[in-house]
Amino acid sequence: MKRDQISALRSKLALFSATTIVLFFTSLAIADLGDSLVLCKHNKTVRTLRVEMGDDSKCRAIYTKQGVDETIGSGLNPNSCVEFVSNVRKNLEEAKWNCREVKEARTSNVLIDSAE
Repeated sequence: MKRDQISALRSKLALFSATTIVLFFTSLAIADLGDSLVLCKHNKTVRTLRVEMGDDSKCRAIYTKQGVDETIGSGLNPNSCVEFVSNVRKNLEEAKWNCREVKEARTSNVLIDSAE
């Protein structure tokens, strides 16, 4: 092989390796959506989207509207549930909702004093 052919072959191999790595980590990032929450707001209205894994190893895509959870899709492959969430998020954003992924959330409990 000539030097130019070897160089071209090495370039193609490097491109293939980089592409494989990017695709691998992209799929990990998509599957990781189950640990997060998508929060969508429009005016003062809030909707949430999330993926939960059940005890039966099935995933559930959950849409919360007015405090009520609704399963919008389920499957054995977590990526299919991520796809349900992504599609609903896209539809909300096209309807002028502002959506963002929430990685960390805190909750608080209100304690009512029994003396009152």
